[in-house]
Amino acid sequence: MMQFGYLRAAAAAAILGAAVAMTAVPAAAQQLPAPIIMIVDIQGVQQGSKAFKNIQAQMQTHRQSFQKEISDQEGQLRGAEQELQRQRTVLSPEAFGAKQREFQERVNNVQRNAQARRRQLEEGFNEAMQQVQRQLLQVVGKLAEERGATVVLPKTLVVLVDKRFDQSDEALKRLDAAITQVSVKLPAKK
Repeated sequence: MMQFGYLRAAAAAAILGAAVAMTAVPAAAQQLPAPIIMIVDIQGVQQGSKAFKNIQAQMQTHRQSFQKEISDQEGQLRGAEQELQRQRTVLSPEAFGAKQREFQERVNNVQRNAQARRRQLEEGFNEAMQQVQRQLLQVVGKLAEERGATVVLPKTLVVLVDKRFDQSDEALKRLDAAITQVSVKLPAKK
């Protein structure tokens, strides 16, 4: 029971504080115009765009190429491991240990190569998407200017809204008109 009373007192204090703060707002701030709001589904527009689909197709090609390269290397490792196991009985323990260390170094190199390839894919994708995002920002800015919007909110932050405020379809149409392809450039191996 004591906690309920505390919550009621805290709520009353918060309301009183807000009321005092509102009366202390300068006269200039009270004369701000009413905002004109525009909503855009940023993620939906990006993922629905021709440029994004083009990027995805390029990424799929790169992934397949890298996967083939890694699979080939793994196949070579399996063959080398089988050969190493056959030599176990004919090699001295020292010679076998040396061969085993060489094999482990090859395994480590393949793993490092796979990680480097994943980083290349990620960096290439991120760079290409940044181009799409920059273009989308320009499109949304121009659209907001034309509509006289003073506030643009991403749809993910809005729970309910009149559909007339949502300009996602128009933003997608304009983004597709502005950019349909983005070249995915993978950084050089490090």
